[in-house]
Amino acid sequence: MTHKLIPVILTALLLAGCKPAYHITEMSGSIVAMDHSFDNPPNEAMAAFVESYKTKLDKEMNVAIGNSARFMDYKRPDSLLTNLTADVMKAYGDEQLPGGATIGVMNVHGHRAALPAGKITVGNLYEIYSFDNTVTFLELKGSDLKKIFDAYARIGGAAISSNVRLLIENGKVKSVTVDEQPVDVNRVYRVVTVDYLAEGNDNMTAFRDALSLSDTGITLRDVMIEWIREQTRQGKEIDSSLDGRIKVVNNS
Repeated sequence: MTHKLIPVILTALLLAGCKPAYHITEMSGSIVAMDHSFDNPPNEAMAAFVESYKTKLDKEMNVAIGNSARFMDYKRPDSLLTNLTADVMKAYGDEQLPGGATIGVMNVHGHRAALPAGKITVGNLYEIYSFDNTVTFLELKGSDLKKIFDAYARIGGAAISSNVRLLIENGKVKSVTVDEQPVDVNRVYRVVTVDYLAEGNDNMTAFRDALSLSDTGITLRDVMIEWIREQTRQGKEIDSSLDGRIKVVNNS
């Protein structure tokens, strides 16, 4: 560094140190109601444009694809709708994976509406599975699958396929079997879930340690729609049952 640069640097440092300290001296605001008053007068061209899409969308959403034998809600520890979802997910994995799937796993609040009894429309499925979650296949060590069941115990249950029997007592796993067998920590299990859970969200952190992950890119909603259509083609109603796959006991 030359001696000529030293005064320049010192001057710059002094100027930087002399910057005034700014602070708020006054604040004001008002509430603007976002209501129909902004539509007066309406933009006729835009209204016609929106209406054309709404008419088309309503027509597509109102297409009937099946019939539900009963009203199905979603809740913990298990429910008709969450049971149905997890079973369809496992069935999809059975079709797509060599050797089939071991279990289907889904979170409760990945469902956003109940399934009504009677006619099922495409719109019903968009309401229930409103997120664009994609079906994802995981290979998981038995030791990590046990951690998933521990998480189920902490949160009080979630959607799981019917080949699982999970007994939760006072927030802990009392017993659990898959296909009537205890979880083998040395075995690799093939799990069907959605990308959101595969990322470790909603208490499913053990999924982050999966040995392999394959995102199908196909939304759960589309899988459910196609499954219902296929059941309808076979002349079957859509049904589910509470079969005791998750039981919760609180002794306190």
